[in-house]
Amino acid sequence: MIRFEHVGLRYGIGPEVLSDIDFTLEPGSFHFLTGPSGAGKTSLMRLMYLGRRPTRGLITMFGQNTNGLAREKFWPLRQRIGVVFQDFRLLNHLSAFDNVALPLRIQGKPEKEVRNNVHELLEWVGLGDHMKALPDTLSGGQQQRVAIARAVITRPRLLLADEPTGNLDDEIGYRLMNLFDQLNRMGTTIVIATHDSQMIERFGHSKLVLDQGRLEVKRSKSSIARQIEGVY
Repeated sequence: MIRFEHVGLRYGIGPEVLSDIDFTLEPGSFHFLTGPSGAGKTSLMRLMYLGRRPTRGLITMFGQNTNGLAREKFWPLRQRIGVVFQDFRLLNHLSAFDNVALPLRIQGKPEKEVRNNVHELLEWVGLGDHMKALPDTLSGGQQQRVAIARAVITRPRLLLADEPTGNLDDEIGYRLMNLFDQLNRMGTTIVIATHDSQMIERFGHSKLVLDQGRLEVKRSKSSIARQIEGVY
């Protein structure tokens, strides 16, 4: 799904914020991305959704070397990726329904299919009574749920989420984590950046641990078992 080989990233002429990053995300895997503030989690996420190019090293996505790829050829790759941004990035002139429907409409899905899927998902995340609401009229937690619904509506092959439950109460947060687990069981590869140690412990997935720009991969017992069984 994704392979990083000796990847480094710096902004301008400053020091590297990521150094010698090496890891592979296998199809159908689930990882928590964690580490102290300033460790480089958001920068690593940007590289994974093709928001930035690395300063050095090789990134392969869906079997394709992205380093020399022209920007106009990023679009077919990005269509396979769902992203939940920390700042939501909702379109303020569109309702909650239309924000979530946008990826399906871009893909040219029939409007009946769009309506059914969006209605079902917004009901599931507890926003059935706010489908016509504009983002500015919603709370931060409600906006976050709209952003999550928009990211998962197309059932992407890769889902990247930056602190997706940070503004949510525990009940909604765990409910959305169960949604991510369901997507993962259906084959979506998932990376969730979070500081929530209780959630990491409760769900028990493998961890990508960043510290001072360097990465350590800590596999869960379940992922090791799956690898032994030949799933990976």
